[in-house]
Amino acid sequence: MTACATCGTHPLEGARFCHGCGAPVGPSGAAAEYKQVSVLFADVVHSMEIAASVGAERLREIMAQLVERAATVVKRYDGTVDKFTGDGIMAVFGAPVALEDHAFRACLAALDLQVEAKQLALAVMNRDGVTCSCGPVSTRVK
Repeated sequence: MTACATCGTHPLEGARFCHGCGAPVGPSGAAAEYKQVSVLFADVVHSMEIAASVGAERLREIMAQLVERAATVVKRYDGTVDKFTGDGIMAVFGAPVALEDHAFRACLAALDLQVEAKQLALAVMNRDGVTCSCGPVSTRVK
């Protein structure tokens, strides 16, 4: 019998769980699944300069609005938000549910995300007098 994949302990004969860490022993029922997906990355350009202009609390409000808008756009095209990174977003199209047109959907989402970002930038300019530029949104097929 091979060593436990989690901790490296050699399990006792006939054991269903590792006596070192408690992880299940033996073949897992799930086989690896490979899919072609598109990944969308977007982040705020010069977010630290914006923070210096409006303050940390207002930046948090702006980012919360942007995150909400971005998540709505991603969901509109059946994408999955993978993570939020301080001033950005990463979304996947084509996983966990396979989508035949994942690249097209990611591109449409990127375009809509630009529209949402420009609308928010206009609102920030009107309220705070701060210019927020909309940088490029990138998509990658993997």
